[in-house]
Amino acid sequence: MRRDDTMGIILANNDRIPPITDIRANLALPIAGRYRIIDFVISCMAGAGITNIGVATESNYSSLMDHIKSGKPWDLDRKNWGLNILPPNVEKMTSGTIKGDIDMLSGISDFLQRSPQTYVILSLGNSIYNVDFAELIEKHIESQADITVLYKDMKGNDERELSRFTMLELADDNRVVDIEVKPYYPKTTMASMDIYVMEKALLESIIDECSARGDRDFVKDALVKKMSGLMIYGYEYTGYTDKIDTLASYYRNNMNFLNKEIREDLFTRKCQIYTKTKDQSPTKYGDSAVVKNSFVSDGCTIEGTVINCILSRGVKVAKGAVIENSIIMQDSVIEEDVELSHVVFDKEVHITKGRKLIGQDSYPLAISKGKKI
Repeated sequence: MRRDDTMGIILANNDRIPPITDIRANLALPIAGRYRIIDFVISCMAGAGITNIGVATESNYSSLMDHIKSGKPWDLDRKNWGLNILPPNVEKMTSGTIKGDIDMLSGISDFLQRSPQTYVILSLGNSIYNVDFAELIEKHIESQADITVLYKDMKGNDERELSRFTMLELADDNRVVDIEVKPYYPKTTMASMDIYVMEKALLESIIDECSARGDRDFVKDALVKKMSGLMIYGYEYTGYTDKIDTLASYYRNNMNFLNKEIREDLFTRKCQIYTKTKDQSPTKYGDSAVVKNSFVSDGCTIEGTVINCILSRGVKVAKGAVIENSIIMQDSVIEEDVELSHVVFDKEVHITKGRKLIGQDSYPLAISKGKKI
């Protein structure tokens, strides 16, 4: 791969998953206890040798900035380029407000122009995966495509799940012949992963043209309308991936980390997944603690029962409390004799003695940050 000749752009869009995105961007959502969604795309880019990565933000980006900081966990704290947080530049937008990903890209046009690289990997989505971006770039160059779209064959999923994705229709040579954005009745099972590879000059041209016409959406206004004039090819990814765009998908993907095969697929493939490190003491387990099939991060205190759960740092579970099939974020407190099932707690939630909260697998009960019940 031409490592010094490829840059990365990550759009932290503002798709809402209330209440857990009320205070943060989607990409900053905790997953698997100690990671964030953005860790996967940054790790894959850094693992491919990409050393110029820009993260364009829309709103609620303070937690994302705190997590990324200088980029040290990914070896991106560099004098030249490295990892760059790019807050929205409203003055660059014709309407003065962000109404789509073209507006976000237009707001970082100066960063694009200053970057010397020839190729760009553009990430528009909120997905988890472990992709070999070095191979993706090589295949893009070999195929002489204008744009290469990373996709996953989602066969086996029902139409309701497929309708969350941009679906691709491919010819025998993998050229994209049709694109449907979140179709109600999808014609194929080839789902775009919202990862696009192209020359930086082409991306700049697309941004300028769309901005001049008042177009806002990269896929609908750039790809779909220009399909006949561009050579757009698909590149299949065969590992585990999913988009996190609803509370149900957030819950499901966290729970999937308890599956050994999925966990190994995401953490032991080509790229090593890194995250921000925090020096905390190991978790303390009391004499009455029972923990089964769970991810428990550092700094927790467990005296109750935890089964099939994801616990972030600093969670306290008192004696007699029973938590099952749940996601508990950082510094939450669960008092004695509490019963929890299928819940998603944001940071610093406090559940007092004897309470009982029950959600469903398809509709987990979510509690926003700092609530006391």
